[in-house]
Amino acid sequence: MDIIGIIFTTLKITILSTLISFLSSVILSLLVLKYRKIILIVDVITTLPLALPPVLTGYFIIYISNGYLTFNWLGGSLACAIISLPLVYRTIFVSISSINANIVNTSRILGASRIQTFFLVVLPTLKIGIFTSIFLGFIRSISEFGATMIVSGNISGETQTLSTGIYTAILNGDDNSLFILTLSSIFLALFSIIIFNIIRRNQKALNFYE
Repeated sequence: MDIIGIIFTTLKITILSTLISFLSSVILSLLVLKYRKIILIVDVITTLPLALPPVLTGYFIIYISNGYLTFNWLGGSLACAIISLPLVYRTIFVSISSINANIVNTSRILGASRIQTFFLVVLPTLKIGIFTSIFLGFIRSISEFGATMIVSGNISGETQTLSTGIYTAILNGDDNSLFILTLSSIFLALFSIIIFNIIRRNQKALNFYE
């Protein structure tokens, strides 16, 4: 097995899926806050991937895309993004909805521009929520198996990820590859958790001194 290639493909799919789920969550959150009537519809859509079997979500992606996204890493990224969307959306929505409108209005009254208000008032409030949502999306995408297996397959050197690689190693009785891939998965998970905790602690410390 090409261990380096598997890790690279996993990171490529995971990074893109995290970006997709994060941006989608921000857009959906802003739409819900502006048009309250669609909150139930958005809640249902963003919760379904959490309730449905991942393989079924993968099948829906194939059906809706008419097979265009099958057997390539872009399809795998979309599958991971949809699977992680419930976690990312909920986190972002809570963060955005917790912004104090009075503080924003006060900033504007005192003469701050919209850009200044965003970077000096709004963004600091959202920082922890942003980091948390990105972390949840990233860590969930790394471990995804069912939906990516259905959509992008398990093609060595192209769409094979750590999860599907581990599955293949188990089927083939390849203990050496299984051991290396398992260690790689554990390392990536621990590394992500450590980085997230360092960022969160530093942010809390900055907020304390501010």
